[in-house]
Parts: sequence; C-alpha cells; structure tokens
Amino acid sequence: MIRKKSLFSRSVASIAFVLIIALSGQPIPAADPTPVPIPPGMPVTITVVPASTPSPPASIVLGSRHGHVTPNRCGFTHTGGGNIDVAQPTSDVVVITMAGVAVAGAHPFTDSTASMSFDLTQNFEISFDNPKLKRAKLILEGRVIGLLRSHEKGGGTAAEGPGCASVLGDGKSLVTLCVPEHAVACGENLSINDHEGPVEIPIVPGKYTLAQTFLITASHPGTLRPCKAASTEFAPDPALDPLWISYWEPFHGANKKDFGFQITLKVVEDTAAAPR
Repeated sequence: MIRKKSLFSRSVASIAFVLIIALSGQPIPAADPTPVPIPPGMPVTITVVPASTPSPPASIVLGSRHGHVTPNRCGFTHTGGGNIDVAQPTSDVVVITMAGVAVAGAHPFTDSTASMSFDLTQNFEISFDNPKLKRAKLILEGRVIGLLRSHEKGGGTAAEGPGCASVLGDGKSLVTLCVPEHAVACGENLSINDHEGPVEIPIVPGKYTLAQTFLITASHPGTLRPCKAASTEFAPDPALDPLWISYWEPFHGANKKDFGFQITLKVVEDTAAAPR
C-alpha cells in the first residue's frame, strides 16, 4: 500500500512539473539518450547529412541568346574548336567561355591567313528573390588562357584579342571589361594566363544584355623555305591537330583543359553603406 502511494505521488509530481514548464513557456528538457550496446564485429553505419545552403538573395535568369563563331581561312591553314559555352553553376552566377584555334603555315605561292571571330549576345534578367534585399551589385571578371607560337625562319605571326565583354541596360553600356591583347612573331612563343577585374556596378531588378566578343588570328607569308606554322591556340585538346606542331614544340605537355576566353558574371548583395 505504501509502495502504491509512493508511485502515485511521483506521477502527480511529474505531471505538475510538465504543466509548470509548459505554462512558463520554457522548453521541456529532453531526457538523456540511452546508450545502445553494439556487439563486437557488428558494422555501424553513420549517415552525415550536409547542412542546406541558403538560396542566394538575387539571381540571374537567362533569356534569349545569339552566339556565332566565324572561321576565315586562306592558303595553307587550319582552324579548330569554335565553341561558345554558356554555363550557370548557381542561380546567381553565369560563366561564358569562348574557345578556338587558328593556324597558318607556309604556302609556296600565296600568303596564308586564318582567324576565328566570336560574337555573343546574351539577354538576362536580374531578380531580387529575397524580399529583405534592398541593394545589389553585378560583378564582372575575365580571364584568357592559351598559347601563341611562331617560327624564326618563317615570318609567321600569331595573335589573340581583342577580347571584351559589356553589360548593357536600356541600350546603354553600363560596364565594359577587356583582357590584354598579345601577338608573337620572328620565333617568339608566349604562354598566356591573364586575369582582369573584378569590376562591379550597382544593379536593380530588370532586363539586361551581355555582349561578348573575341578574335584569334594567325598569318604566314608565302615562301618556299621549309618552316613551322604560326599558331594561336585557345581551346582544349583536340582542337589543334598535332600534325601542325612538332614533338619538340616549346609547350609540349601543357595542360590545356582551361584554355579560352572566359567571362564570369555574378550578382551579390551590396553590403556597402548606402550614400547619404
């Protein structure tokens, strides 16, 4: 009888404690988890769930696009690649890459010229997805990676550029970014890895246009003398046919997976103090 009364008293005390905690608005403390013994040799699976990444406060919505690559060849020449790749790894970032190859060799009766002209017009819209976002900015960065080759006895030349990108709104240019131009001749060879930016501008929700252009060229005068071709290589393998360069060429074994002219466009929250 005494044992039953003791159990009854404990139950009433527990219920009273829960009611007091609930009425006071404080969280009810969780009971300590009871350890579960695991027999030796039994496999244990531990699942780790990554924390969810918050959505960007603003996004870039891609619209219509017109991209064209025009190769021009005359004489003893070769062109390769000719790609315009538009990628969007996240909703607030757009990456545009232009990649191609132009080669000109010695022709016995005429001059040789090769070029590839890239032209892209990409419409997009800036959207403020977070209602708390008041101000944002658009960031533009550019890089160009590739190889220029010439031969000291041939008289050929190789060049890249201009490579530029502009953001337009209401028909007016808001910001422009260009990467450096380069050229080689008389046996010069050049490995290029240039970066420009970032440049940024304040941005508001609305429709905009990205205009991006790039040019690569190679030329060689007509001659009967045996010599190597001049080449402008700004595209990953296998855009350049290895028959146009020798095993002993100055950049043998170079990593070419990132070759090309690339523009990165990103919209982020503008955390700078607002002008008064």
